[in-house]
Amino acid sequence: MQAVLLSWASLLGPVLAAVIAVAGWFVLHRLNVRRDRDNKRQELITAYLLEAYRRMEAAANREDKTEDQAIAFESALADVQLLGTPEQFAATMEYIEGHVSGGEGQVGIGRVLALLRDDLRRELGLVPLISPPRFFRFVREWGSGDWQGNPVPSTPSVRGGHRYTK
Repeated sequence: MQAVLLSWASLLGPVLAAVIAVAGWFVLHRLNVRRDRDNKRQELITAYLLEAYRRMEAAANREDKTEDQAIAFESALADVQLLGTPEQFAATMEYIEGHVSGGEGQVGIGRVLALLRDDLRRELGLVPLISPPRFFRFVREWGSGDWQGNPVPSTPSVRGGHRYTK
């Protein structure tokens, strides 16, 4: 009986090592799949929110938005509601409610853009910025030229947050 146990004991070590190695590989594989899925999800969310930021910024503080800018702005608001943080969602809802009630001037899109900018910078590992975003816009005098190569007299303006500087 003792001889049988000794013969099995010599096989037990390598078999146990193989079982542990296979189990370890399986657990590690599952963890890597989960990590890759989480990383891909975070990449997609970051890409969508970055694009939403760009679309909102392109239409922000423009008095005469084109139809394309308006549609892109609406889509960006929907993206923030879908993929944004709870704070970004709340700021977006505050902006929408202010816009619907006619108080767009008091509740600008600047807060939403600042929250998006801060979150995107944090996600991308960039240093946080403390000043609110400001938007540079040319004030165009459309009756005297166009953007087809003809000069358009303009004066630069900078808008952002609740301030407007000409």
